Amino acid sequence: MRVLRGIVALVVWLLATVVLILAAVLCITLILLPLGLPLMALALRLYGYGVQLMVPRSAEVKRGMRKGLGLRAHGSVGGDVKRAKKRGKKSGRKLRKRAGGMAGDAGDAVGRGRRKLTGAFNRAGHAVRG
Repeated sequence: MRVLRGIVALVVWLLATVVLILAAVLCITLILLPLGLPLMALALRLYGYGVQLMVPRSAEVKRGMRKGLGLRAHGSVGGDVKRAKKRGKKSGRKLRKRAGGMAGDAGDAVGRGRRKLTGAFNRAGHAVRG
């Protein structure tokens, strides 16, 4: 369908070019100026129509976005949100598995550092008082 629309747009652009050239020739001859101006406007409209044929319709854009995001082609938004939530949970689980016990190790290291720091301050406090 896109190829057919592209071919039709090309034909419309060629027709618009011919009409624009004819309008320019008519505008050059001052007697036919009133006939050349409306033809020029028609040519510009034809160019616009050709561009509209080349730009994808909104339904095609929506379908492409849904396909790119991995959502269903049709259906309610609530179902899409539910599926996106499920996919997010699944990727979070995979990430936790891949990370292993790294997060727990980091927490233990912070705790050890705090204990060392607290001990150093306590020793310093005893030295100042004593």
